[in-house]
Amino acid sequence: MYGNTGKIIVVDLTAGRIDVETLPQTDYLSYIGGSGLAARLFWERGNIQADPLSAEAMLLFMNGPFAGLKLSGASRSSVAGRSPLTGNWGDSSCGGYFAPELRYAGFDGIILTGKAEKPSLLVIEDSAVRIESAEAYWGKGIESVNRSLKEKFGKTWRNLVIGPAGENQVKYALILNEAHHAFGRAGFGAVMGSKNLKAIVVKASSKTLNLADPEGFEALRKELNPRIKEALASDVMHVNGTAANLEGGVYSGDVPIKNFTSNFWQEMAENLTGSVLTEKYLTHASACAYCAIACKRNVAVKEGPFAIPDGSGPEYETIISLGSLIGSMDLAAVCKAGRLCNDLGLDTITTGATIAWAMEAYEKGDITPNDTEGTPLVWGDMETVIDVLIPAIAAKSGSLGSLLAEGSASAARRIGKDSSDYTAHSKGLEAPAHDPRGGGHGLALAYAVSPRGACHVATPMLFMEMGACFYPEIGFEYELEPKTDLNKAETAVIAVALGSIENSACFCQFADREITIPEWVELFNTVAGYNWDIAAMMLAGKRVFYLKRLINYLYGRTAADDALTPRMLEPARDGEPEGIEINFDGMKEAFYRLMGMDPVKGIPVKSALIACGMVEEAERVWDKS
Repeated sequence: MYGNTGKIIVVDLTAGRIDVETLPQTDYLSYIGGSGLAARLFWERGNIQADPLSAEAMLLFMNGPFAGLKLSGASRSSVAGRSPLTGNWGDSSCGGYFAPELRYAGFDGIILTGKAEKPSLLVIEDSAVRIESAEAYWGKGIESVNRSLKEKFGKTWRNLVIGPAGENQVKYALILNEAHHAFGRAGFGAVMGSKNLKAIVVKASSKTLNLADPEGFEALRKELNPRIKEALASDVMHVNGTAANLEGGVYSGDVPIKNFTSNFWQEMAENLTGSVLTEKYLTHASACAYCAIACKRNVAVKEGPFAIPDGSGPEYETIISLGSLIGSMDLAAVCKAGRLCNDLGLDTITTGATIAWAMEAYEKGDITPNDTEGTPLVWGDMETVIDVLIPAIAAKSGSLGSLLAEGSASAARRIGKDSSDYTAHSKGLEAPAHDPRGGGHGLALAYAVSPRGACHVATPMLFMEMGACFYPEIGFEYELEPKTDLNKAETAVIAVALGSIENSACFCQFADREITIPEWVELFNTVAGYNWDIAAMMLAGKRVFYLKRLINYLYGRTAADDALTPRMLEPARDGEPEGIEINFDGMKEAFYRLMGMDPVKGIPVKSALIACGMVEEAERVWDKS
């Protein structure tokens, strides 16, 4: 096997049993790797109906075929399983250094089931895998555990660690690599915590890879790396991080404000942008393994009430979620709140969205001072957010902490009073910091049909509506107008396949924008020997999307769940998109028709599945329904 190793680690934490299994090449050809391969293994092996926080639940870490390559964008991996936040299929992507090290050690992934009797570490040292005690680390923050693991094992060992939020099974707890790179979404830190698994550490003594066509890949790598590095977008992100384009988003209406009640706050362009972060707090840029873009931020706030030492800094999503979304323009406070979420192990997107919802609920009287144990929830009160709310959520302490630890959708159902109407999510996953009313109406469709819920990286729709990419070889030559429905369903059909390819290949969407469709095919063929043409590659992406939809169908999700909340679909109240309605139903109906999906069940019709080679899958969902 080329590129991939074909080997996965299978761990039963209850029994303390560790096996190494070899997967057939057909699994990779059909489902690529990463989240696609994880979905296939989950479909085949998982106890799909198991509670996501039970011992029976399956948790999968999976590399794509490009892990370990010295190529910008290729250092990512996926975690997947049933999300404790949504109850549906979930997956999350992370860059950093873990994926290459796992590949060098000889493995494509890890499957975990069971629950360890005591807090544990999974230790992978080349081909040797063992379980060790993690009792010394339990209850501690991610930053200190990362330091301790480096001291114990060595600086070049790579780790994945959960914080107290994961231990306490907060439903949107994250997993961090090197205390900086996040598997942020869908709550898989809670799944690790439910299994008494504090961390995974890995070290490989060799860095060799077996490629199908080493010379062909090397020629392509020498073409792609300089192009990715020298691209205008890469240069801008290197200088000012992922928030580099926030200022443009302020004026287009892309940036949500005060729980999606506003689309324009001019002062944001002067207070929260990437350039402001660079000027005031940046200490240095950092990167994922082998990446020339280096968009990661390391920051220090040297004085004031939100002072923090040099360390991980906020990305775009964190700046908005813990800034404008909760009514704050204090960038120093955002830096501290983001650092605290990282250390405690909380997804900043769901944390900010849940707090924003709670602040509006308090303002409306749907949450009362009695519900908050006397803590007022006031827009922009960052002292309360940092000193009270985030720690209470991570600890699930008190009635307010326990409520908010459920996430906004579940919390709104608990308090009722029409508060679900002003949540912002799809399928229980809170929307990221791109408002489709201003950023692009196609994004509304992409959020709704994404198997895991509202997600800006499930597809490249955001970039496609921005005009940041064109793919004539597969029929995408549109010059899209963001704030209309024109050609959005047709674009979404292409986008869901491309997104599935990206997330299964575990490739960074920033670097990917500089790679053509023929070059994508060449990468798969020279690295992994898939021998694909464009049609075969696109079919694999479509197949991955279909399979994740089928998994959700087994959870009872249907076409009715491909929806956004009333708040997300009401016309914007101000800014550039003010008053413009989204033709959501029209886009969704057209998408279903073009994708060959049943308009009631929300899954591909049987003939569409068979055309993708998914005969067994078709029989499982259609012959028994």
